[in-house]
Amino acid sequence: MASLPYDSCTILWSTQSGRAKACARRTARLLRSRGVATGVGCGCSFDSYGASNFLSFGGRGGDKRRLLVAFVSTTGDAEQCDTIRQTWAALLRKSLLTDTYANVQFALFALGDRAYGPTAFCAAGRKLAARMVQLGATPFCSVGFGDDGTPNGGVFADLDVWLEAELLSKFTGGSAGGNDVDNTVGLMDPLYLVRVIGACNDSNGDDTNAKLKGEEWNSDKYRTKYDEFFSSACPATAYRYDDGGRMDPAASSAATADPPMFGHVVKNERITSSDWMQDTRHIEIQVDCKQSTAFGVDNLPYAAGDVATILPSNGEESVAMFLSVLPTNIRAMADVPIEISHLAGSPTPWPSKCTLRGLLTYCADISSLPEREDLRALAPYCHLDHEAGSAHREKLISLSETTDAALYGDYVLREKRSWIDVLYDFDSIQYDGINSSGKPSALTIEHLLTILPPIMPRHFSIASAPTATVLNGSTNGSRFHVDLCVAVVKGITPHGRSYTGLCSGYLSRLVPSDPGVLSIRLWIRPGSFGALPLKATQPLLADIGPMRRHFESPLLCIGAGTGVAPLRSLILERDAVRCINSDHSDTYQNQSTDNSTSSTQLVDNILVFGCRKQSADFYYESEWKSLSDRAALRLLTAFSRDQYYKMYVQRVAREADEGTMLTRHILENGGAVYIAGGAKMAHCVKDEIVECLAAALPGGEREAKLVLRKLAKVGRFSVEAW
Repeated sequence: MASLPYDSCTILWSTQSGRAKACARRTARLLRSRGVATGVGCGCSFDSYGASNFLSFGGRGGDKRRLLVAFVSTTGDAEQCDTIRQTWAALLRKSLLTDTYANVQFALFALGDRAYGPTAFCAAGRKLAARMVQLGATPFCSVGFGDDGTPNGGVFADLDVWLEAELLSKFTGGSAGGNDVDNTVGLMDPLYLVRVIGACNDSNGDDTNAKLKGEEWNSDKYRTKYDEFFSSACPATAYRYDDGGRMDPAASSAATADPPMFGHVVKNERITSSDWMQDTRHIEIQVDCKQSTAFGVDNLPYAAGDVATILPSNGEESVAMFLSVLPTNIRAMADVPIEISHLAGSPTPWPSKCTLRGLLTYCADISSLPEREDLRALAPYCHLDHEAGSAHREKLISLSETTDAALYGDYVLREKRSWIDVLYDFDSIQYDGINSSGKPSALTIEHLLTILPPIMPRHFSIASAPTATVLNGSTNGSRFHVDLCVAVVKGITPHGRSYTGLCSGYLSRLVPSDPGVLSIRLWIRPGSFGALPLKATQPLLADIGPMRRHFESPLLCIGAGTGVAPLRSLILERDAVRCINSDHSDTYQNQSTDNSTSSTQLVDNILVFGCRKQSADFYYESEWKSLSDRAALRLLTAFSRDQYYKMYVQRVAREADEGTMLTRHILENGGAVYIAGGAKMAHCVKDEIVECLAAALPGGEREAKLVLRKLAKVGRFSVEAW
């Protein structure tokens, strides 16, 4: 095996969900095991590495040769992830020289989802590769592409192919080097030290700040330590608040990592029929901003279409089950106050003081599906004195290898086996050997903290309108109101195992509580629809002709399912602004009986909404009817299962007004178009719009795409898909 022909090898990643980081981890392990780069680690994110450090990475003018191995995910509508935003902005500077990376070769693996369409698929990675070449870097091998939809592992299945065919083969003269099975595993060096600092923790019951039973994170004893951990999950673009109100994240010169705001549930109700397969919730949350900010119409806490980033918790039952499959020596420490010291290279900033039960409840993602590298890391902890210990070790190693990707897909992915399930199935890990050699389990709490992943925050489009919440009185002082529309992830695997999504399940279980009981941790960050047109028409221009509009730009919203959440926010925001402009803000709460809209006023807002059945999952039907009755909304619907043929939103939008609605809205009326929902739906809608515009424009499809690009540049065409 050839040694690394470079002075340094650096691994960097950008990720929103953690997949790119997992790819980096696997690649680093394979580089070490193949003897290519014995000292290489799994690296860090681009922004953690630092934009200034990355710009000087090439060592321009020197003779050192450097290799960069990058893993880049695409998020949103072909956008860069939060963990590379600052670095990407620095790379786009026009002042950078074309030999900035003359001494650099790079290998890049891009992650994406083909359901978003060919233009958006892996767009962030393709853009970075192109920019690196512009700045003088040389590709070390072909760019790899990982698709979430690839069978038996998604992007990880594609990663294995790329590693063997491209990256690793470059070090072996074109040969992939054969099977990558490596049965030599050993105990990893723990990256934490744990010390018991007290007796069994029973103080929370006397802590007036821990309002809920077991809410250890909100107790005086541990709050600051948990805040430090929670801050590590803060989105890079999260708003900050001070006495002056909301601060635009773009106005901050440096990245911030603030602890979350707290909130309590005001309402949690099911909005699908009781006999319907999908449980979708309308959840209203009152958020305490902690600062003494007085929110109002001129000082809104967020913008229409923004996103709430929620940090969920594991349920008591899940934590108890996880503890039950751990070795006895770890279970005994469940409720004992401990102090955690972080050693160099520690991957997760666990709270420095807590209990193990608290850490498992609020910090560790024990409900997630272990990655293949996690299974490999668990292998050496299988106790060989256990009757199945040796077989368990071999099986875990096998599950982590490329050759058994299909087995991993069957065992973990399709059956949704979590950390709890894996530790239960491989019970030799918890075996303590008391009845044989007396050797304790090799898995200690320090090793456990090194292996376990942290809980990642989840992102939900806000369904409420900030101006409307001010007018109806639910936002006042330092507290503000957000609505969420959450579909609970729940199902049955092929072998009959039931599963529930961590965050959606957590939110569905929350019940309305007293304002003093702050049970939800969240941040607010900008969404995809920040340029919502709210400028009213000029009175002189509005009076020309028999019909007029209230807003200069009409709005077309197209969405399906819970994609209606941000669209509801946009439509209600424009309706609230219209009321203010028309001096009807004092009657906003009673708009269902308000006929103030002039009969000569054109409808400014169009909603094309799709779901399966009108009687089962027509979200916010009564609200849309009320707005339609007041001529504040034109509603077009697509119920896919209410007739013998399928009807989807893209067809309804295309056929409306005898096929002229889309072209007239965009080309004649200068309207904005916002799309939200599933990636496949969003891609189909965009294709329909391009096709309609192409038929009406002399330049055809090319000119149609140019029109959409121009609209997107000014924020009048945006897509929020998942």
